Amino acid sequence: MSDDDLNKRIAKAQAEIDARERPKYMAAGKGMGIGFRMASDFAAAVLVGVVLGLGIDAVFKVSPWGVITCLMLGFVAGVRNVVAAASKANRAPEAGPEAGKVTKGEGDSA
Repeated sequence: MSDDDLNKRIAKAQAEIDARERPKYMAAGKGMGIGFRMASDFAAAVLVGVVLGLGIDAVFKVSPWGVITCLMLGFVAGVRNVVAAASKANRAPEAGPEAGKVTKGEGDSA
């Protein structure tokens, strides 16, 4: 067996090992991306609530009630967005011929 032949076999074996390990690393990156998305959705909702509240306070001269009310609404909206994103991420990916179809769920009127 020559060195060239041995190097080819080693390269082939390493490529197979890398192909098996790659999906594990990709899954971790996907989860991290979803986490950052949830965090940014929450922060954006709270920030929009504060800015809206400051605007209401300035226009209607009701300081600090506009900020307090809109901050709470922004917090609720942020939590709702995070829960929606988490439930979407936790849904198992469907496989097979029925994967693209949307089914009518309980309580759906459409």
